[in-house]
This record gives sequence, structure tokens and C-alpha cells, in this order.
Amino acid sequence: MQLLPNQLIELHLEGHGGLEIYRTRVEDAYDDLLIVGAPIRQGVVVPLRLGMRLDVQIKLKGTIQEGRFTNQAIIEKRFTAKVPLLQLRLLGKWEKTQERSFLRVPVSIDVVFVMNDENGVESPPQSGVMLDLSGGGFLLQTAHNLQIDDMIRVSFALKDESITGKACIARFVPSETGVTYGMSFIDLPEQFRQAIIRFVFQRQITLAELVGERK
Repeated sequence: MQLLPNQLIELHLEGHGGLEIYRTRVEDAYDDLLIVGAPIRQGVVVPLRLGMRLDVQIKLKGTIQEGRFTNQAIIEKRFTAKVPLLQLRLLGKWEKTQERSFLRVPVSIDVVFVMNDENGVESPPQSGVMLDLSGGGFLLQTAHNLQIDDMIRVSFALKDESITGKACIARFVPSETGVTYGMSFIDLPEQFRQAIIRFVFQRQITLAELVGERK
């Protein structure tokens, strides 16, 4: 499988707090070499050392190949150009990966979010309502116009815990009130993901009890 410039990829690596996932773009690709944008977190380039091994993941949608594919790579070089770049050398073959699925439950949670451009510059805060939630993402209803692959930083409260994380627009979801947005969490700290999973599990139990009371 040959990657092409501007394709979106994810870099998966083990950090101090567990698995870290960074989304970036392919700048150039040939043979077993990839040139990608260095991942940026809160407007600062993430310091990744030379020689580090990581997993590269890409999601394809097409008639020939479809699904999520993973390959292992090693960081060979860093470049300073208009945008910071990394040179990765692929170490194996692309393997199709089973996508992780999370339980999703309906909710109605007020959220505040800001847009992030490629340089990490944030827009003024916008408001919306979360219509469902899982450990992998959520459904967002907002009057603000969003586009596929837009990045946001979203904040919301789950009981006594405040959650803040990045997400990208993965799909448009038509509804009776207009278009809502299917969001995927990006680089979500594991403690926040676990808090969401606990909330979702408890929410499922509550909903099941309500259904039982109505019978």
C-alpha cells in the first residue's frame, strides 16, 4: 500500500501516561519512507526523539481497500521547514486492524468548544449540546458551521468531573433539527477516557432501569 501526500494518518506511541495518539498529514511518501508533519499539542511541537518506534495508522474508504491499517515505524530524522517534519521508516507490512468500539448512550450535555487551526490558534468559544457519548467520541449539535476534519477543543462536565479534550469532525449526521456532527476524540488523556467509560456504563444501567419501570 502506497500512501499519498495530504492523507490523514495517526501516530500511536507509548507515553508516560499510557497510549498517546497524534493526528497529522503525509507530506511525501516513497518506498518505505514517510515524511509527515510533526505532531503539535497546544501550539507546541511534541518532542519525539530520534530512534523512537511507533505505530502508524490510516483509515481508508474505497472500493479497493477499506478499513483501518497499521504499520510499525521508526523516527529517522527531523526537519525544520515551513512546518516541522518527521521522516519515518516503515518496518513491516500494512496490517488491517480491528477498530476499537465503545458503548454509546444518549445524553444531553452542554458543551463549550473552540476551533483549532493547523498552527494551534483558537477561535472564540462556541456552544453546543452533546446528544450521545462514548469513549471514542460523541454526537454534537451546534449552530456553528463545521466541516469534515475540522479540529476542536471541547469542554464539558460529567457529574463532578470536568473533561477537556480534542476532537475532529468525522461525519455529518442529518437530524430533524438540521445537521449534527459525529466527533472522534483525538489524543484524549486516558484518565478522561476512563471517566467517560464509567459514566457511559452507569448511564446505560440507569436507562435500563427506567425502561424496566415503564413495563
